[in-house]
Amino acid sequence: MRMIKFNYQTHLDVLRRLRFKHLLLSSDDVLKAIDSGKSEGGPNGRHWILDPIGGTRGFIRGEQYAIGLALLVEGKVVLAVMACPKLPLASTAVTNNTHKSSPEKMGCLFFGSVGSGTYVQSLNVVDSSPVKSYHTPVPIHNTIAKKLGIKESPIKINSQTKYAALSRGDGEVYLRFTRKPRPESIWNHAAGSILVSEAGGKVTDAEGNPLDFSKGKYLDYKRGIVVTTQKLIAKAFESGKRIH
Repeated sequence: MRMIKFNYQTHLDVLRRLRFKHLLLSSDDVLKAIDSGKSEGGPNGRHWILDPIGGTRGFIRGEQYAIGLALLVEGKVVLAVMACPKLPLASTAVTNNTHKSSPEKMGCLFFGSVGSGTYVQSLNVVDSSPVKSYHTPVPIHNTIAKKLGIKESPIKINSQTKYAALSRGDGEVYLRFTRKPRPESIWNHAAGSILVSEAGGKVTDAEGNPLDFSKGKYLDYKRGIVVTTQKLIAKAFESGKRIH
């Protein structure tokens, strides 16, 4: 889906771990595969959706980022794998983004497919940098959180790592509302959405509709995106309606 050529050695080191026909991929193999991505997506056929640098700002600053790959079949996301090199194996709900993890406990690999659940294992990426964020606050997020009775400060994370963290129970709600209407690229949500849904969570737009990945490179969605648990989904929608 994305034609991106990059020379970031960290990404190449991670992607080389993926095996094809029992052979390790070279740097040239990875770059060639990425540059051949010319699919427009849509409701028909099979399409691989790659997000090679999810959270560019976080990657540049040495913070959270993700590498996500998802398979779209007839307009539906059916499987995904996501590498989060900076995400501690220990829950971020426990560390609260303030404690450093030891190098051998940093880096997670998530994978899931329809009907099979979501799994996570160590990525074995050595890094012990603390997690920070430079997100711009959106007032509606805090308003909905208050209506849901959430008192804890939000865990702010760049990229689809938010989906990955939520899928393993690091949090209960991820809200994405923007100050101004803007298109949402499917590669920013495809892999993460199935990881959460296969872990038992819910991923919808602000009207309660499942995210529609069948319209091409951009999502067809209403107002915003809500990612939460089965238990909180109805309450989250009710809180959002009161605001609007």
